[in-house]
Amino acid sequence: MGLTENQLKELKQIFDSSHRPVILFDDDADGLASFLLIYKHISEGKGIPVKNAPELGPELAQKVNDYSPDLVIIVDIPIVNQEFIDKVSSKIVWIDHHPLVERKGAQYFNPRTENQDDNRPTSYWVYRVLQENLWIAMTGMIGDWFLPEHEILDEFRTKYPALLPSDIKKPEVALHDSKIGELIQIISFNLKGKASDVMKSVKVLTRIKEPEEILEQKTAGGRFIYKKYVKLKEKYDALVSQIKFETDDKLIVFVYKSPDYSFSAELSNELIYKHPDKVILVVWEYNGEYKCSLRSTKVKLPHIIEKALRNVNGYGGGHDHAAGACVKIGDFETFVHNLKEQI
Repeated sequence: MGLTENQLKELKQIFDSSHRPVILFDDDADGLASFLLIYKHISEGKGIPVKNAPELGPELAQKVNDYSPDLVIIVDIPIVNQEFIDKVSSKIVWIDHHPLVERKGAQYFNPRTENQDDNRPTSYWVYRVLQENLWIAMTGMIGDWFLPEHEILDEFRTKYPALLPSDIKKPEVALHDSKIGELIQIISFNLKGKASDVMKSVKVLTRIKEPEEILEQKTAGGRFIYKKYVKLKEKYDALVSQIKFETDDKLIVFVYKSPDYSFSAELSNELIYKHPDKVILVVWEYNGEYKCSLRSTKVKLPHIIEKALRNVNGYGGGHDHAAGACVKIGDFETFVHNLKEQI
């Protein structure tokens, strides 16, 4: 079921009546695509990537209020701190697809309200509302490991046959073995690094009209986005070459340091695609903590993460087969031991 037709119409009216929104979005493909779809429709406003997701905290409230928006739109953020909502002086609309949470003072749209198992991406619902810029919507959906129903999929393949061949039936194959997958990685890599650099890329992306501008570097904006991607792709490929494990290991663990960039989501996605029989744990050492990205195809991750965190200084959760955790370095060995016991 997901969002109802009345909810989709209501969201369209909300978007159409806004002239100066602040749009806060998760800094991944789904979150960025959702922002771009809304921003391009309204043609005004300010986008702010939330780099400490899964939670939007109160520290951004003043920045939002300083802009004096007529509307605050939150997309693809799993948790919004109540203090943030209380401090923001504008109307808040929150569109998400993660497990349901209760907050007062925000208009909440989540497909799980109707069906707790419906976790179709935020970019899918925003596209259903606006019916514009399908190529952007597809970067968000496939980037979130989701292929939409045939009506949308067939339209995309008709418009962009080179980006997604008709023989590709699974989102993970699309993500790793197609031009749309390459485009998603290009865009995702542009969300990495210092906030000021990320905002430069986001600003350029708001002006991109067609995917060929980036993939074929046809415009100055496309060349800017592609140039940053090439630089980071070298760093990413170097990390991939360092991954080692035994063939009988049920859990693949890869720990890496990178002072400026986290590649955990991309690394864990690639590893689970190549090794679907394993459970993947990619770990970024940052600020005295291990930030973990987990993937699986069969094991339900939130359940085993919860048990693995017992007597461990950390927290975590997420989707059944794509989740995260944050663990203090001193507790990491215990966390891994507990994970192996669960697996």
